[in-house]
Parts: sequence; structure tokens; C-alpha cells
Amino acid sequence: MRCAADHERTTLYCLPYAGGSARVYAGWARELPDWIEIRPLELPGRGLRFDEPPHTAMEPLVAELRDTVCAAPPLPFAVFGHSLGGMLGYELVRRLQEHDRPAERLFVAGAGAPHLPRRKPAHHLDVAGFRAHLAELGGTPPEILANDELMDLLLPVLRADFTLADTYQGLPGPDLACPLVAAAGERDPDAPPADVAAWRRYAPRGFAFHVLPGDHFFLDSARAELLGLIVAALCPGCATAAPASTNREVATS
Repeated sequence: MRCAADHERTTLYCLPYAGGSARVYAGWARELPDWIEIRPLELPGRGLRFDEPPHTAMEPLVAELRDTVCAAPPLPFAVFGHSLGGMLGYELVRRLQEHDRPAERLFVAGAGAPHLPRRKPAHHLDVAGFRAHLAELGGTPPEILANDELMDLLLPVLRADFTLADTYQGLPGPDLACPLVAAAGERDPDAPPADVAAWRRYAPRGFAFHVLPGDHFFLDSARAELLGLIVAALCPGCATAAPASTNREVATS
């Protein structure tokens, strides 16, 4: 992708779904314009932080992420999060506002709005039920689900992440001070389009909603369309626009 004109460099901080690591976003830099710098935020318990215990409470994890971003140079930035990452992204952006670090945009994908109950809470399930839920979501390869030793390693992080997502109701804090762009998978059983569209009430500075082809992991299956939406939101004058197959609803205040 290339921009139609020179554009100020923007950092895109990326937060993963439950059980995901920074590697989820490994290929994005090759597919986005040079002026977007991808900065995945690694959560405890995975990747280079595998030896650290995962968080089961939202507030201390968001505070840790806030400190990480505040330690970086104060350049223009946006935040993207998928599923659990969308919830974390929303709280992170609000905490950064309190430290005079406002984001350009917040992108939330595959996550229902904070006031809505989770469609299929899973953190309390036994091992067999938990594996079945992961299989239904479709993001975990069957060979991993069938590997008992590997699942024994992964389950503590997965349960911690699902606890965060399943019990999330939104933390007290300021209104969002930047526009919010929300995206849903048209066949997502975990965060259907109606639940994602409900983020509108949290976006007094502007809201855009998109439905993309795919299930909960449209992050992978519709990646080109998703990246196109990100570029178009950060640079309205860029040549790359949202694909014609995308349903789009826009409201501003």
C-alpha cells in the first residue's frame, strides 16, 4: 500500500486476542505503508514474556501497557486490538489520555461493547469444554488442541485471558477523546456484528463500523480488507480505500 501524499509517521500499537502474542501481527509491516510503524504490545505469559505470570485483572494490565507506551517517544499513534485486545485497547487509550498522550484513532475488532455480556463465557469450563470452545472459535489449529502437553502449557494463559474478557464490564474513566473504528466478522458467533456496532455509544468524537467477511478470526481471513480500513481511517487522502464488499456505517458527533 502506498499513500497518495507524504504522511506523518504514525505508530500503530497492536494488542492480541486471548492467548495470542505479538507474533499475531508479524506480517502487517510488509502490507502497510511505510509511514505506519507496527508496534505489537506483548502481554505477560507469552512470546518473549513467557516466564511472566499472566494477568487476570484488567486494571493492572492496562496500567502496565500505559507505562510501556508512555516510555516511547511522544509521536502520533493509534491503537488496534482484536477481541480481548479491543477491550484492552479501549482502556489503554483512555488511560493515555489522562497522561496527555491522546491517540489519533482506536480500532476495535471482534469485540462486543463493554456494557454487553459475553455471548459464550468460557473461562469457567473444564478442560474438555474449554478445548471445544477454542475449536468453535477457529483460531487454534486442531493439532495444537489435540496435543495434551502443549495444551497444558497454554491453558493457564488462555484461562487468564478468557477471565479478563469474560468478566470485563468497562472501567471508570474519561470518555474516549478520539474517533473509534469498529470491525466485525459477519459470521462471528462470539462477537456478532450487532454487539460490535454497540461501541457507538463509547465514541463521542466519531464512529465508523464495518462488517467484514469471515468468523471470529476475520483478522486473518479478511486481512487485506482490514488493513485497507486502517489506512483509510488514518489517512483519508490515501489511494487505498475500503473494499466494495465491506459494509460501512459512519456517524460523527
